[in-house]
Amino acid sequence: MGIDEPNHGPLTESMVVTSGTVVSGLLQPKVEPELAVFLDAQGRVERTVASLEVVDSIWQDYQFTWAHNTADGSSAAFAVLGDTMPEGCSPDSVDITLTSSDGSSSLASGNASGLDLPESLVWLANHPDLPRKLRAGDVILTGGLAKPLDLRADGWIEATFVVGGWTTTVRVERGAD
Repeated sequence: MGIDEPNHGPLTESMVVTSGTVVSGLLQPKVEPELAVFLDAQGRVERTVASLEVVDSIWQDYQFTWAHNTADGSSAAFAVLGDTMPEGCSPDSVDITLTSSDGSSSLASGNASGLDLPESLVWLANHPDLPRKLRAGDVILTGGLAKPLDLRADGWIEATFVVGGWTTTVRVERGAD
């Protein structure tokens, strides 16, 4: 989406839903596969969950600067959580296939994403603009691991996550707005 600097936005309890949820009330939603990490009391990753982020922006066709995206809450609309990934799984060991009801697809390999999870968590924990310090139970999305797909009205998008012999699918559906 043209953002090449770290950015962040709030992820409130009302934005976190489970796989299979039907979402609505969106302007121009897109979906990207991500990993969601839950923090322990020491700020370390307690567990990692296969997830989707539904992004939605007030900026037409997602044409924005880093500052516009940050002002838009990093375009975050929903975090769709699936299954907990195998213990010890690192982001670079995940392969993902993203598919849509309209036939679109996108592939991702965690090792090609450039994601450095420990570095990202340190950056976030030390960011001066956070309204509060990170704490146990916080859910953090890692950022998109594949090209986002448009979530059409009355359509669905799902991602299949594969780590070794372990596989899970996370799905979101869009109702009529």
